[in-house]
Amino acid sequence: MIWLTWRQHRKQVWFTLAALAGLAALMVPTGLSMRAAFDDLKVGDCLARMGTAQLVPVETTAWTQGISRRRWALVKFGLVGGTILTASVVYGLGMSWWLEPLMRAGQSRLNLVVFDMQGIAPIGYTLFAVALGVFAGTVWPKVLPAMAATLVGVAALRIALTTLARRHYRPAETLTFPVVGTGGELNPGAGDWVLGRGIRDASGQMVLQGTQVSCSPDATNCAAEMGLGEGAYNWILLQPAARFWPFQIIEFGIYTALAVVLLVLAVRRVRRIA
Repeated sequence: MIWLTWRQHRKQVWFTLAALAGLAALMVPTGLSMRAAFDDLKVGDCLARMGTAQLVPVETTAWTQGISRRRWALVKFGLVGGTILTASVVYGLGMSWWLEPLMRAGQSRLNLVVFDMQGIAPIGYTLFAVALGVFAGTVWPKVLPAMAATLVGVAALRIALTTLARRHYRPAETLTFPVVGTGGELNPGAGDWVLGRGIRDASGQMVLQGTQVSCSPDATNCAAEMGLGEGAYNWILLQPAARFWPFQIIEFGIYTALAVVLLVLAVRRVRRIA
């Protein structure tokens, strides 16, 4: 049974290994080059002085008369899922290594695009996609409807969590500093995820949204010329860069929990069919 499963999926395995090898051939030399340039230019020291602060679904399960459907399904799920999981681990950790110089140069690791490409989150995405594909294969016996349901389900959940839920994994923090004067500004090299910014008046009412003002202490009329009253201050809503790994763990946990639920439901459907 293991040998048969291997024969059915060996082309996909070799293709995955070839893709990972090609990606490594690109990432390793460029990653080493970025690290060397980062150290030579002493970008980290410069920033420190600036301030503080998818996958296609598994094919529809096939059955043989000599082996129970449940056992066949578990072997298929285990071997195929294990191979894909290994590939996702290599990808996630490898991409984390490659992106590290950019993150040290001030690129936020909580960025909506970069966050999804590194760490353990891609592992959770993979587990969920595989589990949804397996479950869809038990609902729709034909491949195309199962694939369509999987792609729609993965895309819908990714969009919902990325655009709506992720920013609320932990309560956001606020940073305020006066319009006139220096000190307290956000360090652009810290890698924080800025959710919103603007100018508020002394009562806390937003008067200018999506902007930031910094007037020299000597420019006494600076704030007045821009129509800002006395006591106006800059306001920034953000998720600190230090929350990258807690957010990764939360997102990985969400996708993994959903994957477990889908696999349990898939096995129950297989037993019911049997």
